[in-house]
Amino acid sequence: MLKHFALVSFMMAMALSGISQHEHCGTDKLLNQTLQQDPGAAARLQNNWTEIENYIQANAGRSGQNTIVTIPVVFHIIHSGQAVGSGLNISDAQILSQIDVLNECYRKRNADTALVPNWFKSDIADIEIEFCLATTDPNGNTSTGITRHQYNSTANFDVNIKPATQWDYTKYLNIWTTNLGTSILGYATFPNVGPSNQDGVVIDYRYLGRAPANPFNTNYKLGKTSVHEVGHWLGLYHTFQDSCKGTSAADCSFLGDRICDTPPSKEANYGTPNLVQNTCTETPVDEYDMWMNYMDYVDDENLQMFTYGQRDVMRATLNTVRLSLQSSLGCTNVANTFTYSGKVVDATSNAGLVDAKVLFDGPEDFEATTDALGNFTINNLYEGNYNVYAGKWGYMEKFFASNQNFNGSSAAIEIPLQGPRYYDDFIMNFGWTTSGNSNGGYWTRDIPLGSFYQGEEANPTQDVAGDYGLKCFVTGNSSSVPATDDVDNGTTTLISPPFNATLYTDAYVRFNRWFFSGSQNGNNPDDNMLIKINNGTQTAILENVTASQNEWTQKQFRISDYITPTATMRLLIDVNDLNSGNPNIVEGALDQFDVLEAAIVGVENEEELTFSIYPNPSTGIVNISGNVKPQSGTEVIVKNITGQTVAYVSEEYTSLFQLDMSSNPAGLYFVTLRTASGSEKTLKFSLRK
Repeated sequence: MLKHFALVSFMMAMALSGISQHEHCGTDKLLNQTLQQDPGAAARLQNNWTEIENYIQANAGRSGQNTIVTIPVVFHIIHSGQAVGSGLNISDAQILSQIDVLNECYRKRNADTALVPNWFKSDIADIEIEFCLATTDPNGNTSTGITRHQYNSTANFDVNIKPATQWDYTKYLNIWTTNLGTSILGYATFPNVGPSNQDGVVIDYRYLGRAPANPFNTNYKLGKTSVHEVGHWLGLYHTFQDSCKGTSAADCSFLGDRICDTPPSKEANYGTPNLVQNTCTETPVDEYDMWMNYMDYVDDENLQMFTYGQRDVMRATLNTVRLSLQSSLGCTNVANTFTYSGKVVDATSNAGLVDAKVLFDGPEDFEATTDALGNFTINNLYEGNYNVYAGKWGYMEKFFASNQNFNGSSAAIEIPLQGPRYYDDFIMNFGWTTSGNSNGGYWTRDIPLGSFYQGEEANPTQDVAGDYGLKCFVTGNSSSVPATDDVDNGTTTLISPPFNATLYTDAYVRFNRWFFSGSQNGNNPDDNMLIKINNGTQTAILENVTASQNEWTQKQFRISDYITPTATMRLLIDVNDLNSGNPNIVEGALDQFDVLEAAIVGVENEEELTFSIYPNPSTGIVNISGNVKPQSGTEVIVKNITGQTVAYVSEEYTSLFQLDMSSNPAGLYFVTLRTASGSEKTLKFSLRK
């Protein structure tokens, strides 16, 4: 920790000495002023980086879910009385062009990535962040996402004008335009460092948007200034931060810009530098300066890329200190709601299923329960795109629709579920209960906050990769500080709904569990996670976990090896801190519960799921062939390298079919074949253009 606070002090000194007469960005100056004037700012800045680093570490290599984050944007146009489209009172077209540029650059859709030199092309990242002009204001009223305010004086802009015009910074990206003079193009606030009523981005009106909508004749009329400043707003430093610091693999993650795949530069670059310029020496590989990175100062036409390391920081920021943006309704037209109905049926009999759950996961989450005939109704559904899931205890959950648009004229859907199968990854509530006598740390079904204790992950920061949704059952989830809400002085118990093991020929129970027992004040950990199974009259212990296994660990048990299978089985999970005289940090989690046949668990499953993909590599058409028996409920899911679902086939699977991937960008893709019984296998293929 001392190392990090020393770094903050060093950055303050560098900010004072490093502001050039040619400074284009005022963010460093603003940060330095904040650190000097606010005694708590340094601690908040360090806390940001701690959360970001912990998130990145915990999610390294994990495929994403709900990967595209859309940020609602409101533009506050500050003028002195000009007509709309004249001078300071810039046109709507200029603003709309800026939204286009942000979306192109943050989604790697800008054509000028072709100009990036070959040695950096593999570093160009799709940040998977999109921006929309807000359609709803903080009060729920319809909006254009553009406000216009006349001020005869813009003195002390941050203190006088920002608070008077700002929309809720936790739900919107606020961008102000004004005249910043002759040297500064724009500036931004880092998350959670300065005053919250000043949070946002300020851009000189001449450098917002791109030509021809931007009519001003400058070298910065392609909209890249906003791309740069929004990068700061999402936690990025300049690539030349602190000059030639962070030049080795040992220190690149906490010196300089704290990102290891952006080679440091001695100072800011301007105009069009030499392509093979190299102002710092890195080890073990010395690289050229990456002056074409958006976080440098070159002319707009030369700014072309973000890296994967920058992507990690910005995505981590959106999942930690700016997490509230992901629940914003700023881009949802809440005035346009409608009533939507559908049905859930048994896939075999086609009979309606009572008490089935349906989840519409989109701009807002909507969950409904079916009636006695299997019908469900959602009142006041917002127009928009949704992932649709359905499930019922005793059936396999169903991912029915991916990013499908629903509006007032959408046809009703019918969702078939395959049973018998008791599967639950906790995206919906199927009736698990909790009990216990501990003083805290109770089980809850939620998106895990994550916590770290003495450098170790005590609670998970995410649920099991690859299942539906983002929720699991986890203890102590009310705080990210482990000692605040861990299981303390007693037991907290999680209990499944009853399941009928006699419906199976040879039933297994399978799940992923997490357990952490951390020493506090030098005490020896003496706590445990006790996993039990009950058949209505007897209880047997499946596992007694005493040592920390603070990672998702899949376990499976043959029920008949432990207890007589009945129609009233339950799984029970105790997390125990029983010795009040020996306090330690105790946490647990559970995800992806399943009751399944032995044939699915064993080697027969591997043989059943033999399939191939050809041609591989492909230029567009992909053939999928195998010995999987065609059956209702089989799913084919295609994901790109970031984990985003780009193709989905259900109910149509035969032993040979084709996918047309020609509209997708070149890259590596993963095809998962999942049968109605829950068995699955994944292969990869390359798409070339």
